[in-house]
Amino acid sequence: MIEFHESKNGEKTVSFGGKFLHSRYNPSSEGEKFAQNIQADFLPLCLILIEPALAYQLAELKRKFPNAKYVAIRFIKELCAPEYNSGFDGVFFLDESKNLSDELFEFLTEEELCSSLVIEWSPSKNIFPEKNEKAWGQIKNAILKSRDVLGTRSYFSKRWLKNSLAFFKNIRSFCTAKKTNLPVIVAASGRSLESSLKFLQEYRTSFFLIAVSSAFMPLITKGILPDLVISTDGGFWAKKHLSFPSQKNIHGTIFAFSSESAVPKKLLRNETVIPVCYDDDNLQKHFFSAFGIDFMTGRRNGTVSGTAVEFALALTDNTVYCVGLDQAPAKGYQHTQPNSLEYSSQMNDFRLKPKETRLTFSQFSSEGSLSLYRNWFIAKSGTRLARVKRLSDNYPFDFSLGSIKDVDWAEFKKSSQNKTTGKAEFSSPKQAGKNLSERKKILSDVLEQIRKTDEFKKEFFPMERLLILREKDAQKKELLSDNLEKKISEFLDTAL
Repeated sequence: MIEFHESKNGEKTVSFGGKFLHSRYNPSSEGEKFAQNIQADFLPLCLILIEPALAYQLAELKRKFPNAKYVAIRFIKELCAPEYNSGFDGVFFLDESKNLSDELFEFLTEEELCSSLVIEWSPSKNIFPEKNEKAWGQIKNAILKSRDVLGTRSYFSKRWLKNSLAFFKNIRSFCTAKKTNLPVIVAASGRSLESSLKFLQEYRTSFFLIAVSSAFMPLITKGILPDLVISTDGGFWAKKHLSFPSQKNIHGTIFAFSSESAVPKKLLRNETVIPVCYDDDNLQKHFFSAFGIDFMTGRRNGTVSGTAVEFALALTDNTVYCVGLDQAPAKGYQHTQPNSLEYSSQMNDFRLKPKETRLTFSQFSSEGSLSLYRNWFIAKSGTRLARVKRLSDNYPFDFSLGSIKDVDWAEFKKSSQNKTTGKAEFSSPKQAGKNLSERKKILSDVLEQIRKTDEFKKEFFPMERLLILREKDAQKKELLSDNLEKKISEFLDTAL
């Protein structure tokens, strides 16, 4: 269907199904004039070209927007060859894409997507109208997702920084986990966890057990003590899962927290903590270095379960099993009980707004976030999560998780037979032995060191920084920069 031709001026041109995608006379001149007519009322960080064919438009576009990234969405397989795409930073073939919006979101930053200029090549649109419409829909989904993530970052980032300052002011004892040859089980708090509790008790010496914070209470209520409890959520409600009604059940438990986590101060002061620093978080590494605190590396994910699973994969070369990883709303309680949030919520139940109404609303309102988490596991299931299996007592899950295999406890028992049992091992705890005034001085010095960096602004003031990057007018850009510096000063004056 695709044919290459020589145009009148000797340049290559191309047709598909007898319809030409470029001029038969002077395709480079045609592409240049097209690009000259492209206008934007902002400085784009990325240009997404929808099937640009032989990309004669690209040279002029790069002259107009020299600092942008360039991405091509291809409809024609033959034009995915490297010889036609040397000027692009990324190329995606629509027909072979499982989910183009997710792939774009993975390839580009939220800032780049929210400042993208999307350009369709008219001949391609006319020849492939359905594919063109599909591409627009996928690009739109990626941009909307980036907008939501950027809004979340903007809303919570300052809260996360305050969490970090509280973390370094209050942490007392820290250690790291040693690599194990045991399989690792990660316990999430979905309803299916309940069916696995008796098996977790029975085979407890056969695995390293990591519990996300919301699963800790159901486990210790049954006398199952995890080797490690992990929490990386920076939101206020995350503290509820760590505000235990009785401390006697948890003393001696090892907790893994990112420095951004919302954690009760008494837990940081009284328990041994494994500090977690995300692999892409260079700013937090300044704090760890200044305090001389050892940390383990984690990967930032939208769900605590995702971070916990990748943490587990780094801890063992064996299989990682997940229990309670339903990733779906449920009728009634959304989590295996007891659950700290349920304790808080039931205090507000009354005759005109009973528990049934609250639980029904929770069932339907949770689907949006759970579908995002579920899609993350599905997207990574064949690559980063290749050693992960979902374990239950034949629980009827509503959704599969891509190529993550669902297995039962009989298979777990069979796979663990004749394996040497062992136990989790940790490095000897170290003490972060500085007093409060010394800690505040260190934090102040680090903040002063990093506050002028672009990385600091990107992390904690992403919206304001993006407005500056997008602004074309020099005077407006300077005014926005001055306003941002004032915001940073006002925030830091109150943060410590």
